[in-house]
Amino acid sequence: MIETRRRGDAADAAAAAGDRLVVSVGGDGTAHEVVNGLLRRPAGTPPRFAALLRGGTAGDLAKSVPSPSRPEQVPAWLATDRWRRLDAGRLATSTGRRYFINVADAGIGAEVVRRAARGPAWVGGRGNFFGGAVVSLLTHRNVSVRLRLDDGPVLRRRIRTIAVANGAFLGGGMWIAPKARTDDGLFEVVTIGDVGRVLGIRSLPMLYRGRHGRLKQVEFAQGRRVEIDSDEPIGVEADGELAGSTPAVFEIMPGALEVIDWQPSGILSPDRAQLTD
Repeated sequence: MIETRRRGDAADAAAAAGDRLVVSVGGDGTAHEVVNGLLRRPAGTPPRFAALLRGGTAGDLAKSVPSPSRPEQVPAWLATDRWRRLDAGRLATSTGRRYFINVADAGIGAEVVRRAARGPAWVGGRGNFFGGAVVSLLTHRNVSVRLRLDDGPVLRRRIRTIAVANGAFLGGGMWIAPKARTDDGLFEVVTIGDVGRVLGIRSLPMLYRGRHGRLKQVEFAQGRRVEIDSDEPIGVEADGELAGSTPAVFEIMPGALEVIDWQPSGILSPDRAQLTD
């Protein structure tokens, strides 16, 4: 058992773990670090990864990768010999390369993450993200970007944010990508276009309910590779961690990890379960 004391400790420990099962105990940020350590390893058999997701600021990954909700369930969880493949994303930005397993985005999301991280602990993750979103919506300026999916044409958009989703939730419970699957080898790409301040705030409840697709400024697409560029740098975040700025390239890594198949939530595809003897 290793107790982390500073940023990067969890990634280093996971990278050095060899073939042993790595169990992450903490929030989305800890899981993000562990995955980045695991995926540093040379290519080969997908590393097995167990995330006991408790605490943290957002708690979004737990909605896509279920884990025990009570301490007495943990032994049975760890003893489960049933695994699912989990896709990951590879992200390259101004600050280098990293991996993510839930959602990354370019635009207002990085501002929200920065504000939420500074919020008081007693407010809770969802409260800090909601507050950060409201303040950011009041101050954020929409920007023009160039977007390309796979080998398609370059699309020009004026956006509030573009979410590149492996999982379905971000920002402390916002259901940003209702159709996202963590094991289908595809990103769900959600573009929230030139939404004004008033509509942005009024539509926040729609985001939490997954109903923002009703807005004409919202577009959904799928792809394996996403490129976002802009004349002025735009902040990028991944799994709730600041990740540099544009230009940014996102690439899906199908089945990059294996996770314990624990009480499937419906977000992981039920036909992908792998039983082991």
